[in-house]
Amino acid sequence: MYAERYDNHFRRLQASRDTLATFADFTLEALKPAAVDKLLRDERPALQAALDAFRGGLSGRTTGHGQRQSGTQTEDQAFESLKKLVQATDKKLLQPRFYDHPTEKALFYPDKLKGLTEAPKTKRLTRFTAYVQQLENHPDAALQAVGAQAKALLSAYTTATAVKNQGTKAVKDTISALGPDAQTLADALWAVHCAALYVHRQEPAKAPAYFNYDLLPKRNTQRTTKGTNTPAAPVLAG
Repeated sequence: MYAERYDNHFRRLQASRDTLATFADFTLEALKPAAVDKLLRDERPALQAALDAFRGGLSGRTTGHGQRQSGTQTEDQAFESLKKLVQATDKKLLQPRFYDHPTEKALFYPDKLKGLTEAPKTKRLTRFTAYVQQLENHPDAALQAVGAQAKALLSAYTTATAVKNQGTKAVKDTISALGPDAQTLADALWAVHCAALYVHRQEPAKAPAYFNYDLLPKRNTQRTTKGTNTPAAPVLAG
């Protein structure tokens, strides 16, 4: 139990990349005032360098599925684009065609138009895939052209959904899983932690002031000791 106190707990944190960067930003600013002990301020350049390197990797990072984490549409934005195309296609091309070819309506809208524009998330991919296939395979050139557009928008929607799911998983990633730049940042934070403990060795309760632990995920449960509740600690791996 006591040996864990000498372990770099920043390397065992569970946090997303964005959260870790924000956490380090807080510490960087906390070390800036001239009133802060020089021993602590001397740790600032190393922390700044580690954070810059980490953030440089963050801006162009890809997920495990190969999609970029930045500059990507959200799931709702991608769906809105699909919905607008469906509505425009219905008004300009399909409704006039259904007048002479009423049997085709069931092919495009087996669940009616709202089945697409108001499709629940669990059924969107299946329904829009079938819709795109109908457009692409149609003999009418105009509908084929719209099918190509719809296919691209569907691909964007699929990507946005994958990024969202990956982002949810990333909240539980450990620092080691985030790569060497994250580990270097964790080590720089640990150096600040050790310096803070030394500077405030007579009043160790002041040492955590340089870290915003409230940004980190908390355990769902609270530990109870002799009838008193202990606040939930930041989530650690292992």
